[in-house]
Amino acid sequence: MGASAVIVALALSPGLDVTYEVDALALGGITRPSAVTRVAGGKALNVARAAAGLGADVHALAVLGGPTGEWVAALLADDGVPATVVAGTGTTRTCLTIVEASGGATSTDLYEPATELDRASWASFARAARDRAAARPGGWFALSGSIPRGVPLDELAGLLVELRAAGARVVVDGSGAGLRATAGAADLVKVNRHEAEELVGAPLATATEAGRALRERLGVDSVVTDGVYGAAALLGGAELLAPPTRRPGRFPAGSGDAFLGGLLTALDRGDAYDAALALAVSAAERNAHVPGQGRLAPEPQT
Repeated sequence: MGASAVIVALALSPGLDVTYEVDALALGGITRPSAVTRVAGGKALNVARAAAGLGADVHALAVLGGPTGEWVAALLADDGVPATVVAGTGTTRTCLTIVEASGGATSTDLYEPATELDRASWASFARAARDRAAARPGGWFALSGSIPRGVPLDELAGLLVELRAAGARVVVDGSGAGLRATAGAADLVKVNRHEAEELVGAPLATATEAGRALRERLGVDSVVTDGVYGAAALLGGAELLAPPTRRPGRFPAGSGDAFLGGLLTALDRGDAYDAALALAVSAAERNAHVPGQGRLAPEPQT
């Protein structure tokens, strides 16, 4: 097991994530939550919180603006996640998750679009990322979540290339045009099978086949999720399989982010690949048993 470096969460699209627990959602009427949980959210900050909860050395780099951005920064501090805040000109978004008592392992999610960045905010963010890579070489940089308007995708991909040249390892977890622009600049991508099909431009029958195609086309390691079939990982030439969750919980939002937080925690400290995948699966399951994305329930007793 090697010495850990640091996991840097690149939060271009953070938000205030609010979970409402309700008996039943009254469409067209008034619903009063029985419990409310607020966390510093967006996928990248959820990854950071999960990794910090597992003992990783974490740093968040987040664009935050307005009163909501100040609230998110305060919540990050409460979670013990150190952060570099880049001032944004727009108000940080709010995202809602509604969990019904009889909803099983599902939720209703209302996500505002990522807050647009102006040119100055993007330039400040890129400069801060380069500074972090220079200060602590060798760590993981996690670009996770949607890419807001105002971020030039070619410059974002170029930034990832620069970070890798400075000794960082880069993981991308995204979708759409942002994923297509950045996947080839990463060491590792986390996608579902359908996103992998979009990246390689061909149908892929299994997650394992998807990982092989991503390695052949883009030269990247990958974790490919496939719903009820679990996930497949291709890490350092090793092919591994992860079964679907055996302990579904009431709070599934953020479980994919917790998965990535667990995976990076283990990889950063030099764990074997199978152990890293096992920690990722455990973190995802633990996330689903407690409200608040990226928060982890206590480990189950065996």
